[in-house]
Amino acid sequence: MFDGDSHMKEEKKMLSGIMSLEKAALERLTEERITSGSLGQEVEEMLSAAGVYWDSLNEEYFDIQAFQKETFERLRMEYASQSDA
Repeated sequence: MFDGDSHMKEEKKMLSGIMSLEKAALERLTEERITSGSLGQEVEEMLSAAGVYWDSLNEEYFDIQAFQKETFERLRMEYASQSDA
């Protein structure tokens, strides 16, 4: 018998692990860029193709998909709370 609840928990656990790895990788890339000044044009192009960009204001790399997801979730929660009022 299929247990949807345990399947969802497994998916969340796996997604959490992936996000943790991605965060660590972005932190290492950021440290390397700050230390060396540049990762090189080829690396920047590869990162850009993968949706990873340099934020010159915060001086860190970020994943555009994760940023969009967080933004949409925040806006959804914000507007949902306004419509409940």
